[in-house]
Amino acid sequence: MGSYTEATNMLEYLRTKSKVDCDSLDVPLAKELGPFVDSTSNQADAYLELILPHRAELLNESLSLAHKIQNEYPGVSFEELALEIAMVKLGLAIAPFITEEIHIMTNPTLTSTSKIVENAQRISALTARISPSFPLSRLCVKVVSTWEGLQACRKLSALNINTLATTLFTLEQAILAAESGCMYIAPFVHELKAFFDESYNDGGANLALCYEIQQYYKMNQYPTKVKAAGLLTLDEAKALAGVTSMTVAPDLLRTLAATDVVGNDVDNSSLFREENKSQEGKMKRMTYIEDEAGWRKAYAKAYEGKGQWKTNEAIGIFREYQVKAERLVLDTERGIRHHD
Repeated sequence: MGSYTEATNMLEYLRTKSKVDCDSLDVPLAKELGPFVDSTSNQADAYLELILPHRAELLNESLSLAHKIQNEYPGVSFEELALEIAMVKLGLAIAPFITEEIHIMTNPTLTSTSKIVENAQRISALTARISPSFPLSRLCVKVVSTWEGLQACRKLSALNINTLATTLFTLEQAILAAESGCMYIAPFVHELKAFFDESYNDGGANLALCYEIQQYYKMNQYPTKVKAAGLLTLDEAKALAGVTSMTVAPDLLRTLAATDVVGNDVDNSSLFREENKSQEGKMKRMTYIEDEAGWRKAYAKAYEGKGQWKTNEAIGIFREYQVKAERLVLDTERGIRHHD
């Protein structure tokens, strides 16, 4: 990934500095503005995609498969299983238009390590069942960045299931995620609420967190990769040019593609520019993997408690969409039965 002075659009230039992902399950968008590296998704993305008329067939197929295999998953409700199948199908539908992983999020209402591990294993098994030829190395399961979630990532790593730590707002979460063997982390630069309420002001983007984590990983030789998430503006994308990867929502992708830039101008705006790298200092290596009390204390203090608060808020929003999506499954099921 290099640098040049010719004018190009911002999206294409970013691709010379960072891996750019599609933060959406929108296949036409991926075709129009690709190629993208990964496709990231969550319960909100799934719900907003499944309510579209052209997804009715996919949803009905998911309900049918859930009926056939529900007895294989005792303790899992029909609506939860059908939604997982639909999310896998949505991910597989966009897979031909990306070059690397599809990211599917575990159920954010789950709070125990064992249940999260079971959920991730089920997502992996469903992916193999629905598309036996799809390499599971291209599946990455998203897990919330709580203590229980990151301990689940530790167990999943031992099972060779790729994980991404999501709803991450602090260095302490990033350190534990790396120790747990996560393939990716997704630091949110904005509160998640800012994406669902245009009138909400979260006080501005925490762009420096992505830089801090990436340097920490580099200096301490962790293979975990930073995938910046939650970008809202063109200037934020410029500031993060050079992060290992970034996942970008549809509206901002279109803005980036429609904006002409000169590469050197972007370089001068980036937190990852060479002059910053020359001033890097050694960051103290911390360990939390066997220290739950120490991690919880440090995490609770980060940003005067705001990091933990933002994480809880984000998980709460994803839980709301889990419930909405499961209700959609049940409403669709009732509609099918009524017509039969």
